[in-house]
Order: sequence, then C-alpha cells, then structure tokens
Amino acid sequence: MGSCGYVTKTLVMRVTFILPMYLDSPSGGFKVVYEYANRLQGRGHQVSVVHPRNLEPQLEVKELVKSLFWDTKLKLKRRPLIPWMDIHPEVNLLLVPDLREAFIPEGDAIFATAYQTAFRVNDYGEGKGRKFYLIQSYEDWNGPGDEVRASWLLPLHKVVISKWLMRMAEQYGEEDGTDYIPIGLDLTHFRITAPISERKAPRVGMLAHPNENKGMRDGIAALEMVRAELPDLQAVLFGTHPRAPEIPEWIEYVYRPSPDQLAELYNSCQVFLNPSWVEGWGLTSAEAMACGCALVSTANGGVNEFAANGRSALLAPVKAVDELARQSLRLLRDEKLRHRIARKGNEQIQQFTWDRAVDSLEKLLIEKANRT
Repeated sequence: MGSCGYVTKTLVMRVTFILPMYLDSPSGGFKVVYEYANRLQGRGHQVSVVHPRNLEPQLEVKELVKSLFWDTKLKLKRRPLIPWMDIHPEVNLLLVPDLREAFIPEGDAIFATAYQTAFRVNDYGEGKGRKFYLIQSYEDWNGPGDEVRASWLLPLHKVVISKWLMRMAEQYGEEDGTDYIPIGLDLTHFRITAPISERKAPRVGMLAHPNENKGMRDGIAALEMVRAELPDLQAVLFGTHPRAPEIPEWIEYVYRPSPDQLAELYNSCQVFLNPSWVEGWGLTSAEAMACGCALVSTANGGVNEFAANGRSALLAPVKAVDELARQSLRLLRDEKLRHRIARKGNEQIQQFTWDRAVDSLEKLLIEKANRT
C-alpha cells in the first residue's frame, strides 16, 4: 500500500469518506478515494468509506425494504465488494440505505467527496469528526450550477487536487479554508515496460466515456482525420461501458480492462489522446504518460497540472477537433519530437506519487486535530 513518508505522526485518526453511491466498475474519482483509504489505513489510521444506495431517505415501502437489505444482497454475491481494485482488508466499506446521520460512523475527520454529499456532511454533528470536502472537479457537469457553487461556500475545509480548482476557491473567497493537494499515481504499476524508442506502429490510445464532457466524439472525429492521412493508423479505446455504437469498426475497444491490461494497453501506444472538455486532474492522461505515451490533450484545466505545451505534451483548445488531429499527426510523423515529448512527460509525472499526496493529507488531518 506504499511506505509511510510522513514520520512525525502523533495520533491515530478515525477517518470517514462519504461517496455519493456504490459503483462496481472503475471510476477515477472513486479510485482516488480508495487510494487515500488504503494508504491511510496502511499507516495505522482507521478508515471507513460510506456508499449510500440513495442520497435521501426513501418513503416508498418497496424501495425502503430494498435499501435496508441492499448491503446483504451485495455481500452475498461472493465476490469482492470493489471488484476492480484491491482494498486494504481493514478498511471499513459501508453500504448504507441513505446518508442519514444514524448510518455514519463516529470519527475524527469526515470527507464529502461530491457536491451532493457536501450538504449532508455539513449537517452532521461534531461526533462525526472535523469536516472536509475533497474536490476533484467543478461539478457543474454533474448537477445544477447553483447547487455546485453553494457546496463550495459551505463551512467545510476544502482539499482541491489541482491549481485551477484552487483558483476557483480563490474566486469564491475560500482560499483560506482550502488546501491544494495534487493526487498521485502508483508508479510501480504505471511505468514503461515497452521502451519508447521501440514502439514502431502508429498507435493511439484514448478513454471512451459516455459523458459528453469527456469529448469522446471529438476524439473519434480527430482519429478519423488522422487515419485519412495515415491509413495504417491503429487506435485503441477503453472504458467501463460496453462498446458504444459510434466507435468505428476499425478502432479496437477494450471493455473494463484490469489494471495490468490497462498498463499494457498504454505501453502499446505511441500517443495518448485526451479530448475532454474539462478535467479535475486527468488521471488517464497521467497514467499514459507514466507508461511512456506522448500526450495530445485539450487544455482542459486538470491536465495543465503536468502537461506543458510543447515540452511534456502537445495541447489544443477544448473542442478543437482539427487541432487535436494536427497535433496527433505531428507526433506520429515526427519520431524525434514524439520521443522527446514522451520522455519529458514521463519525467514530469514522476513527482506525482501517492506517498507525497498522503503525506500532505495526513499532515493536514493531524494539524487540524491538534488545534481542537
């Protein structure tokens, strides 16, 4: 689960993370929460992760009964509760009917992890712990803009994962109650196994995601433009949903790749394409860079944490399909440029370790606890 880099810890914390739902397939935001849970538990803290079936109590009798027996039903499936990621055996994974306070464990610190959960956490009593809000994106793509904004103004101590989110906090006058802690990568897993110089086939990887703001249609359109210039182009998409009908037949698709399959997929590509309109951080881009891909991305906010245009990546404006295609062609045609971008990107991403992230979060928790 990673070594303990922060060695001046003075107390054991009971830490709770409140997720907005339960997912049995991979999600970048959930993965970050589980990584923090794993690594804090590995350092001796007592961590719970709460998954509600519903955000609010259900009044309909049938739904109420389903909610009450939901955890039993899932646990009887005889498989890991989180099948797509290894969870520390001592992390307390809770499946609860809804987010009423009675279902939430007592603790020293509690984290909202989505705008909907922030309002609930804000209302909990002091026994649930000091209140934090882990912000991984500006979620106006996921809910009403006024509610998202209101969640930022709640008196919760905010932890943002990227500098553009820190600038949002400053716009709202919340900078004094906000810490910037970039997330990390498992660099022992996401690493170069196929040397950059030996990747001879023109092959591009990309995430396929049904959310419009992930820009999948833009990415596919850009790949079609590249293929018109490079008929031998190979492309491989991956995702957690079955193959979408808009993915052309010539493009390979990998459904729910395992962590090992995903690292192998990245290592098979010369270029990784990220056409997202907005990213809180850009986890798949970072993973691909760690595996030696040269990155072509929109300048979507989060990717700017680790991608400098012309140095460690080639960037294009959001929704600029022609420019995404042009930058991809540049890398695929210019081996020297591609190798330089890939190596600089890989070098840049090495600073984003989970030890660094957990050190910072653990230090914040302990400092806040010692002030009470």
